[in-house]
Amino acid sequence: MKKLILLTGQNCPLCEKAKEVLKSLHLREYTILEKDIYSNREWRDKYWDKIPVLLSESRDLVWPFEDSEVQKFISI
Repeated sequence: MKKLILLTGQNCPLCEKAKEVLKSLHLREYTILEKDIYSNREWRDKYWDKIPVLLSESRDLVWPFEDSEVQKFISI
């Protein structure tokens, strides 16, 4: 199963919207792991002002993103 990481923060309304987008896509072949942006220094330094962020291997997709952008991101 493929893995996606969704970087989020506490009390983040945009993160809730990103989760709704991902849920609406029914990505059954993916495991989506939600991680707090502050749990990793590299993530915090790079993405603190861009959350939510979707990570896959060495690629990222920063907010705002919609269904079609996520589908394109995971198909690369």
